Amino acid sequence: MEQDLENAGWRPETDDGFVGHVGGLWRRDINGRMQMAFIARPFHANRNGVVHGGMLMTFVDRAFGQFARVTTGATRGATISLNHNFLAPVRIGDLVEIEPEIVKVTTRLVFVAGTAHVADASVISAQGIFRVSHSPR
Repeated sequence: MEQDLENAGWRPETDDGFVGHVGGLWRRDINGRMQMAFIARPFHANRNGVVHGGMLMTFVDRAFGQFARVTTGATRGATISLNHNFLAPVRIGDLVEIEPEIVKVTTRLVFVAGTAHVADASVISAQGIFRVSHSPR
C-alpha cells in the first residue's frame, strides 16, 4: 500500500516526538490543499479489534495543527481546543484520510474543521482551535 501512496503523491511524514511513536502518517499537497493519511496497523487497535479512538484523535490533532501552521506560515502552534465526533469504526488495514479546512484566522488563533474518511465513509469529524506564533522558539 505504501508504494501506491507514493505513486499517488503521498510522502511519509516523519516526527521524532510522540507522533513518531503512533506510526506512519502520510501527507500530500494538491492544488494548495494539504491532505494527511495513515494506514491502520494492528498496533493501532483497541480491545475490540478496530482502531483506537485515541489514534484517530491524535491523527486529527496532528493534521489540523500542522495545517494551521503551514497555512499561516507560523513557526509554532499549540492546540487550544479539539472536539471529535466518532462516526464509524476504522478497521485494521484501512487507509484513513483527512483534508482540513480553515474556518477562521485571527492574529493568534486558527479555527479548523474536517472529517476523516475511509473510502467514501466518514469515520470522525472534528473542530479545533489552534494558537499560532511566528516567533522563534
